Order: sequence, then C-alpha cells, then structure tokens
Amino acid sequence: MSGKWKWMIPVLVAASASLAGTQWDLKLGDRTATIYAPDNRDKPALVISMHGMGLGIWWSLGAMDYKAIADTANFVVAYPGSDGSQWDLGGSKDVDFIVAIIDEMSKKYDIDLDRVYATGFSMGGMMSWYLACKIPDKIAAIVGGNGYPLGGLSGCSDVRHVPALQIHGTADDFVSYSGFVGNFLPSQRTRYGCPANPVTTKPYPEGVNGRNAKQIAQPSQSFMEYWGPCEKNGKTSELALLSVTGMIHDWATADKANANEDPAFTGKPFDVNGTWEAWNFMRQWSLKGKVVPLPSVPASHDTVYNGGFDQGSMGWNFNVWGGGARGSVVAGEYEIEIDSVGDANSSIQLVQKGIILEQGKSYRVTFDARAASPRTLEANVEQDDDPWASYLPALQSFDLTTTKTSFAYTFTMTAPTDSNARITFNAGASTGTVYLDNVAIQSVAVGVQPKAPAFRGRLSWADGTLHLSNLESGTLQILDTRGRSRAVPMTGGRAFTGILPAGLYRARLLDGADHEFRAFPVLP
Repeated sequence: MSGKWKWMIPVLVAASASLAGTQWDLKLGDRTATIYAPDNRDKPALVISMHGMGLGIWWSLGAMDYKAIADTANFVVAYPGSDGSQWDLGGSKDVDFIVAIIDEMSKKYDIDLDRVYATGFSMGGMMSWYLACKIPDKIAAIVGGNGYPLGGLSGCSDVRHVPALQIHGTADDFVSYSGFVGNFLPSQRTRYGCPANPVTTKPYPEGVNGRNAKQIAQPSQSFMEYWGPCEKNGKTSELALLSVTGMIHDWATADKANANEDPAFTGKPFDVNGTWEAWNFMRQWSLKGKVVPLPSVPASHDTVYNGGFDQGSMGWNFNVWGGGARGSVVAGEYEIEIDSVGDANSSIQLVQKGIILEQGKSYRVTFDARAASPRTLEANVEQDDDPWASYLPALQSFDLTTTKTSFAYTFTMTAPTDSNARITFNAGASTGTVYLDNVAIQSVAVGVQPKAPAFRGRLSWADGTLHLSNLESGTLQILDTRGRSRAVPMTGGRAFTGILPAGLYRARLLDGADHEFRAFPVLP
C-alpha cells in the first residue's frame, strides 16, 4: 500500500436498530469512507458506492442505501468521499484511494477479492466507468447511475472487459440520456465486441424487483436493453441499459417521488428501485466470469420468502426477548426449541419482515405446524416498528398436536398500505418444541368464491367438539369471551376445539363465501 494511506483510524457509529451490522468511518490519510458490514458474513463481496459532484457520503448513505440488502446478501458496503467536490477522472489519485479501501476491507473482513463492485450516481457513475477502465483486474462489475465519462474513455487496460449496467433517466438533460445512447454506449459496444441489436424487455420490471407497493401499483413505462454476450480478443462481458422513463437527473430511490415537472411524472414513484437493480446485476459476476448468484432476500416482497425453509433460515429473524429458546432449520422445518417461557407469547418469536400489504386487499396466510407435545401457537401480521400494531382483527391462536397439520387464516388490510409489514409466530408462553413449514401469504378475492360453502345450519358444542349440521370441511375462526382468536380445522362436519370454559363464543368460516360470525354457547 502507498505510504500516504498508512493511517487507518476506525470510528464506530451505531447502526440503525433494525439493521444487523456495524457502520463506521475508515480514515485513510485525509480521506474518509463510511463502511457498513453485516454481522453475519462469510467471505463477503464488497460494494463501493460513490456520490455525485458537490454531494458527499451522507447522500450515498441515504439515496443509495445498500445496508438492508447487505444484511442478507453477504456483502460489505464502502461509501467513499471525494477529495473536494469532484472525483479525479483524469489521474490516479482516486483510483489509488479506491484500491486502498479494497486492501483494508480485505484485511479486516477477508472480502472475496473476485467480487468487488463499483457503483455511483452522476459523477460517481462516471467514476465507476473510470475504475472499470483503469483497474478491470480488481472490479468485477459496475453500475452507473445517470453518469458516464462525457469525454469518453481512453488509455483503458485491456486485461478484462468489465460488465456494466447503466441506469439512466430518459428526461435527464444534465448528464444527458441522449449523449449516453448516441455516443458513449456505441463506443463501449464496439470496445466490448457486443451484438449490434439488444434484447429489449418492455415494460420493465414486471415483477416486484425490490419495489414497494406504490411502485408496483403503477404500471411501468421503463425498459431494459441487454447486449450480450459480448466477445472480443478472448474476453467475454455484457452491457445493459435500464432506461427509467420520465426520470430527470436522479437516482431511482424506491421511496422518493419523481421531481420531473412534467405532470405525467411529477410526484409519482419511479418505476424501478435502482439500488436493488444495481445489486441484482453486479452479483452475477466475479473476476472469473459469470457466476450463479447467491440468493438474497428482497427488501420488499408480496409473498413469503423461503417459506419452505429450503434455504435454511434465510429471510427469517428469530427473536428471544424473554425466556430461553433456540431456533434453527432441521430437516426442512423451522424448529423452535424452548427451554423456559417468557412474559408473553411474543417473548419468543419467528419473524419475516418486508411483506407488502395493500390497503383494501384481503390476504390468506397458510402454514404447516406441529409440536413435540400438544400446545398453542400464536400468529400475527403487524407493523415492523413501534408500536408494532397488528393488522388482524384479533391475534390468531392455533392448537398444535404432534401431527403436522395445515392451518390458515384470512384478513383484510384496512390500514394504509405497508411495504414492510411482517408475519410473526409467537411461541413464548409455553414450553414444548414447535416445528413450522410451508409458510405462505397470498392476496384473495373477497366475496368471489361461488364454489365455497355457506356457513349456515345449526352449531352445537359438546365434549370438546363443535358440530356443524351442513358443512363438511374448512377452517373456522373462533373468538372466545375475551376476544382471543384461534383457527380450527374442520373435517366431517366437526371441529375439535378441546375443552372450552363456559361462555358465549363466536365462529366464522375463513375459507367460505360467508364471513359473518355466528354465536354458540358452551354451558357449564
């Protein structure tokens, strides 16, 4: 390492409580880079995220925030600051600075040096292209955001052609979209040996792709163009352009509104989540070539991720707020082994956050569960931050036996749309190991179920069994006298509730056409 970078002074900064990592400042001489490293990592990749001209590290930490993705995707993030207001696009000063950061991250975190990526906005995007030109033997892939070298690239090392994605707003006239499409991109296609015509996907994206509920609700007008594989002088690479229709000079941040003055776009969400798209592109490459990317959990998703636990516990958080317990995946099931109870059911819980719930829609949650000995399990769908308000009319309680059983419940999202809701299983009120599998959530139509049976006829309860005179199967929601809820499967016109204290109870059919509650008494 160059002598001018010999001083490294770590300054620890507490990361957000919702994140599972450490954020700190790396000092290299008179230069600074803010580092974020997830607590759980194994030979992690490194993403270098660079701000635009006149901005700073603070901007990258906000607009190009990779931390939540890094927590589950096994990479460290470095947010370097420029020397003054600009990056050095003509000399070696900033190239040396970036190389010094890579060296320090290798020493401290044992990063995978084959998987170092560069990305940036505006002049930070220009710097990404410059790094690909000057140190292609160190940078596996790049993503430029509304930035490219306006005067082109020269004197590039030809040891490798770095795969690149450009994310650019079609309405950008500051670092012009037309200049990239008309001049810079053709020069790079020639340098890389790319096909003349791209494969175009329009509209793009079509799936969730890291977007929140507001973005998904808006039909995309953007499009992706892909040139590849590119081959020249024995080197293989690829180029891609994600054109964000109507975006001016900006980074496509999921929770930020478009500032385009055109009324067709102003105040509306961007079609894409630029940070998610950047990582999704970069993670496919190493210095050795294209790789099968490791799975990563999307920040927002409209289905349960890894509900069958085929990828271990990825996507799930196990919390112990009281009592004693251990959580792990064993033989394809999530096993919650409880040594001592807590103060409440929620003292021990399995959680998946990032679930998109849209106001006015109805949802059905299904899962399989069993226990080492008979016990109850509480289920909830709620906010992922204080006050953790439930979106259910009542918490769901299920009676588990030693036999693996399928359970279900439905609810309507009456609260405002939440792009970071969470599904929770609370097990802290009693001992006994719990096993979970096949957790899923899907939106369901309300009242459009002509084949579903109506919940009519006579209800009667005796000796731990609720009898229904005209219904053979389904799932019942039962509310007790204190409003506590449980779901009970029904077969052969009978639902086995177990012994109930005397009182007036209410029941409704969760998977039928009639969702009204009906009362039944349990006599002393």
